[in-house]
Amino acid sequence: MKGLVWLRSDLRIDDNPALNIANNECSKIACIYLLSEKEWKSHNNANVKLDFVIRNLSDLKNDLQKHNIPLVTASIKNFDEVSIEIERFCEKNNISKCYWNKEFGVDERERDKNVELSLKKSKIEYQSFDEQVIFKPGSILTGQGKPFSVFTPFKKKWIENFSLDHLELESKISIKKPFHLVDTELKEISFNQTHHVNMNLWPSGESSAKNRLENFLHNKVNNYSRDRNDPILDATSRLSPYLASGVISNRRCLLEALKLNNFEFQTGNKGVCKWVDEIIWREFYKNIMHSFPRVSMNQPFNMSTKSIQWRHNEEEIKAWKNGKTGFPLIDAAMLQLKYEGWMHNRLRMVVAMFFTKNLLHDWRIGEAFFMENLIDGDFASNNGGWQWSASTGTDAAPYFRIFNPVTQSQNFDSEGRFIKKYLPQLASLNDKEIHLPSPEHLYEIDYPSQIVDLKSSRLRAIEVFKANK
Repeated sequence: MKGLVWLRSDLRIDDNPALNIANNECSKIACIYLLSEKEWKSHNNANVKLDFVIRNLSDLKNDLQKHNIPLVTASIKNFDEVSIEIERFCEKNNISKCYWNKEFGVDERERDKNVELSLKKSKIEYQSFDEQVIFKPGSILTGQGKPFSVFTPFKKKWIENFSLDHLELESKISIKKPFHLVDTELKEISFNQTHHVNMNLWPSGESSAKNRLENFLHNKVNNYSRDRNDPILDATSRLSPYLASGVISNRRCLLEALKLNNFEFQTGNKGVCKWVDEIIWREFYKNIMHSFPRVSMNQPFNMSTKSIQWRHNEEEIKAWKNGKTGFPLIDAAMLQLKYEGWMHNRLRMVVAMFFTKNLLHDWRIGEAFFMENLIDGDFASNNGGWQWSASTGTDAAPYFRIFNPVTQSQNFDSEGRFIKKYLPQLASLNDKEIHLPSPEHLYEIDYPSQIVDLKSSRLRAIEVFKANK
């Protein structure tokens, strides 16, 4: 039997259910990846993420070719063309069955439904898998049979239902019979680089992802719970781009981490336990995306916050985006985003809360900007993080809890080393001055004055949220 594996956010061989099952059932396998630049942009995916995906597709193509599995990468106009191209590809190459791993966005689910209808009409079998989560989305429920909207009880129930059977991974595929494809006249993917990220920070390929995981677990994880909030320390795994594009699976990460801690979730190595928490957080947000589709449709999770009167000041938004707010930690974080395509998680919360509370701008603007610039752009996690910071989402920070960026800087970058890395014009300031340069220093250095008063803007946000409540 000939099979087709339709790749999406699963650019790997290891622990790829669609590919693994196709390997077990088919003598010949082909893979296909279809990119719609229109849909890519409409979902605010970053140019740097597309660069990363294309590089990983090239590596994966070489890896699959060693198993006689061709990978076709092609460009299409929009999601409406997917069902047409998949059906045409299958018919031209006499493919009997199509396999893919599910995605959870509203548009993606509609796209997959159309593909299923098209294949069914052509009498081509298909099978899909829940590869991005340990448990089937929507299956972890409260005692009342409802989806969880708070992380801690979700995590408790998740652990209660967990068994080692969930971590039985398939990592190898056999050498298949050569599959000589009929020319389908599909258009090759084109790429025009507009980002400024140093891609050497993010080497492509499964082997790079596995090496990064191994390095983190053997050299950093023991101190993870202690060091993870310090942005200058290279104390986090930096695996998020690989997870977002599926170059490595969350199950592989979970398995390798738990091996170090006797498969304990809440006792033993504190660093492992905290990092495993972060993996479960990813699954929590995927479940929110599945069970509450409105979050994929520009709506707040907490609908009572829909009527909040957000401000809109283009000059403030521009200053925030360009790292010119006058608050060094905020600006350094935004420059890290520009030049690395990535931002330290503590800083994501700080800059998001500054944007939505001190500036009182709509979280959707910030959420979209992050997606447009993040190499690890994952809608569920990004949306969840922004809505948490804006006090509109699940498990959200109380509206009156507003991070002070100066205090955050003093607490987590006490010597200003992170600030100096991205704002070298502040390098001459001492440990006290660097967190909030005084007016006299601003005359001496190329750095803007603060665009907002922290105290009055905090009170303004509290009043607006209180009025809405």
